[in-house]
Amino acid sequence: MQYRAALVRTGLLTALTFATFVACKKEKEQNGPSIIIPNETGIVAGDQTVPPGSYSFRFKLLFQKGSGKDDADLKDFSFSFNAGAGNQNVFTNRSASNGTSFTFDTTLTNITGTNGQVFTYTFTIRDKNDKTATKSFRITFQDTTSNPSPTIDSYLNQSYTNQADGKGTHLRYQAGSGTFSLQDRSAANGNPSSILFVYFYSSTTARHSIISPAILRDAIYDGTPVEWDNPSTQTTNFRSTTGVNFDGVTYSGIAAAFNNGTDVNDFTGNGNQRAECTNGRILAFRQGTIYGLVRVESVTQNAAGATLSVKVARP
Repeated sequence: MQYRAALVRTGLLTALTFATFVACKKEKEQNGPSIIIPNETGIVAGDQTVPPGSYSFRFKLLFQKGSGKDDADLKDFSFSFNAGAGNQNVFTNRSASNGTSFTFDTTLTNITGTNGQVFTYTFTIRDKNDKTATKSFRITFQDTTSNPSPTIDSYLNQSYTNQADGKGTHLRYQAGSGTFSLQDRSAANGNPSSILFVYFYSSTTARHSIISPAILRDAIYDGTPVEWDNPSTQTTNFRSTTGVNFDGVTYSGIAAAFNNGTDVNDFTGNGNQRAECTNGRILAFRQGTIYGLVRVESVTQNAAGATLSVKVARP
C-alpha cells in the first residue's frame, strides 16, 4: 500500500510539474511584418478623391520585418487592383528582395476613371511564418465642380445698347439672389463689384463686344470714375467654346465650357478680357467663383445694339 501511495504521489507530482511547465511556457514573440508609407510629396499616401479624368499614381511602400524576437524574414508580397468588378492581381507572391526590409516604388500611368468610379489598390507583405500585413488605397473619381445645390440663373434675350450716355450697357449680377439688371454707367458706378461685363459698340471699328469691368480702370476709357479703381472691381475672363448646348447645359457643363475653352484675343491689348460679339457665338466666362455663358442671339449691323442671353452657375 505504501508502494502504491508512493506511485500515486509520484504521478501526481509529475502531472503537477508538467502542468507548471506548460503554464510557464511563453507564446512566441511575433509582431508580424509592417508596411510604412514614406513622408514624401508626389506619392499616394492615403485615400484620395479626384475629378474624373486620366492620371498617373505613384505608390511607394516600405516593407519591414516584424520586430519580435521570433519574427521570420520577409518572404513575398502581392499587389491587386479592384475597379468595382472584383480583384485583379497585378502580381502574386513576388519574392521579397530583402528579408529585413525593402522599398517598392512604382508609378501607374494613364489611369482613367469616370464620375462615381472607385479604384482600390491593395498591397500585401508576407513573412516566412505566414504572418501578413496589408495596405489599401481608395481612389474615388468625383465631379468636384458640381454644387451640392446646383443653381443656374438665366437672363435670356435681353437688349443691350450704348445707352443714352454712349458708354454701353453694364450687366449687374447679384450672386446672393441670382438677380440680373441692365444699367448705364451712372447707375453702375455704385456697384462695380457686381458688374459681370459691359456691352459696347465701337462706331470707329464697327464691332460689338463685351468687356471685363476691370478694363474700365484703364486710362484708354475716357472719364473713368474713381469707383472703378476700387479693389472690389472684378476681372472677367472670356473664352471661345465649341459644341456647347446652351439651352440644355448643366451646372458643371458651364464650368467645363470655360475650363475647356480657348482664351480669346479679339482686341489688341485687351487679352482675354474683351470678346467680340458676332451672330450665334457662344462665349464662356469666369469672374472669381462665378462661371457663365453668353450666347449672341443677334447684333445690329453698323450700329449699336445686340440681343444677348446669359446663364450663370451660381456658387
